[in-house]
Amino acid sequence: MTEGGGKQRINGETIAGMALVFLAILFIWAGTMNPVWATLVPADYLILAIGVGFMIIGVMAIRRANHPRSERASYY
Repeated sequence: MTEGGGKQRINGETIAGMALVFLAILFIWAGTMNPVWATLVPADYLILAIGVGFMIIGVMAIRRANHPRSERASYY
């Protein structure tokens, strides 16, 4: 929950996702420069996919936090 009752704009999942995407892009770029790193490019794409997944989970959590269900719907 955010302090002050404002809307949540970013959370830990989106930050982790952005960090993983940035790391994967750096690794893919390193793979274009170095043949040893080039052998690890499939793993880099896996890191990229995990980062995108974290970002999607983070956006879904933000939307859920900013648009809660009505009070009556929580009973069912």
